[in-house]
Amino acid sequence: MCAEADIPLEKMKKMRPFLVKHCKQGGALPENVSSLRQIHLPRVFEQHMQKVLQKIRGKKLFVVIDETTDNRDCSVLNIVIGTEGKYYLTDVIFMDSCNYSTVSQAILQSLHNNQVDLNDILAVVTDNAAYCLKAFREVLRGVMPNSVHATCLCHIINLVGETWQHYKYFSEVTALVMWVKSAFFKKPARKRRWVHFLTIKEAVRPKVAPEPVSTRWNSWFESVQYHNEHVHLYKEFFAAEKSSAQAVKNILELMDTDVKQEALQLKLTFISEACGRLVTALRVLEGTHTPVAVSAYNIMEDLGSYLVNGTAKTHGFGTKTDELLSQMRMSNKRDVLDHLHDGFHTAFEKFSKHWDVHPARQIYQLVRVFDPRQAPAMERQIEAYGTLWGFKSPSPELSEEWATYHHCVRNESLSASLNLADYWKGTSQRFPCIGNIAMSYIYFPVSSVDCERSFSKYKTLLTDKRESLTELNTKCLVIMYFNADVCKGL
Repeated sequence: MCAEADIPLEKMKKMRPFLVKHCKQGGALPENVSSLRQIHLPRVFEQHMQKVLQKIRGKKLFVVIDETTDNRDCSVLNIVIGTEGKYYLTDVIFMDSCNYSTVSQAILQSLHNNQVDLNDILAVVTDNAAYCLKAFREVLRGVMPNSVHATCLCHIINLVGETWQHYKYFSEVTALVMWVKSAFFKKPARKRRWVHFLTIKEAVRPKVAPEPVSTRWNSWFESVQYHNEHVHLYKEFFAAEKSSAQAVKNILELMDTDVKQEALQLKLTFISEACGRLVTALRVLEGTHTPVAVSAYNIMEDLGSYLVNGTAKTHGFGTKTDELLSQMRMSNKRDVLDHLHDGFHTAFEKFSKHWDVHPARQIYQLVRVFDPRQAPAMERQIEAYGTLWGFKSPSPELSEEWATYHHCVRNESLSASLNLADYWKGTSQRFPCIGNIAMSYIYFPVSSVDCERSFSKYKTLLTDKRESLTELNTKCLVIMYFNADVCKGL
């Protein structure tokens, strides 16, 4: 209970009277905190892991891996294993050095300790770090015959977004985001004055600017969208502050003339409207607990088309952007359009660099066949799907089901809101062979978001007051804390 709720074990002393009074055998827990840590925590953790491993054993699995550095300057490798939309943190490994050799050895040792059959692993998901690519290419691929390497699609889209963040033409936008963050950092009184100022000016429920966080996808764009809505008020507010702080001075300098203010407004408006595709794609692909895999290929291809089209268009950037462009002189407009086209070109180059050679691109293309709404437009010959597990040497039963399935979907009228998991569970008696394969692939991973979430849990647990936790106890507590929601009812 304490581990799942992130309650420090030393708090049990204060909770004990309540447990004794209201819970059956509430006094069974020892008062000594050391006994809880050394005896009860390992025992409860062992029971927890047995339940988790029982849930994944015998199923087709996805292994999601990522590494971070904690506030103790320790390199931490988290291993999350998923099946049918449910992801469990199975190991937290503390490493002295992080390279392709140590990472691949740590992964294999962890899977061996948890008795995971390597033949059941269909994908290994990592970010685009060079050591991760080499770890799979040099080591993991040889011992996981049915697996493919799937680099995180969200990470790719985030890299595309960063091209605009670092694009020279948008440097004033990047500076505004940074200086506004600095102006409000640890300034609660200024935040209250800003909220009061907004209440008077806009008569709506106000909020402070969201802080851009480098480790949180979309946060920079969310910040830009906020500034786009409120930048017309910044000059008045920060001038009234009469502050000598450098951040405030820099904000006012960005808007000290009408020309600068209009240029800044145009750039903020363009990014706010143009980033909509990136933000939407990220939000959809972050939904790892829903069957996103059948949409991943279409999302990425549509995003690529959007970026390449942006390198030449003269309008259609967005309602407000088009309006601002129409008010400009033709010579100035051409110059601005050249910069916007170049911004789209830079973003498309980054996109193509990663998506065109993505190791799981063909998988995302093929798994669309398990969406009965897309299947009629897909290749009907079963031999075309030999890359997928289960189709390499199709049995006569599978081939017969395959032909029947394609005949059915061509004549079925299906809702746009069709729940794929319910569809394949409902047709399991009619298509048992295809259904078994489909349930694995509709949940094929598209991102490492669950590993990122496990790091968020880790950092929430390992506060400054709990840095004395041993590595073993940290591992036990983080795993049970992360798995608390998904393990309900185990």
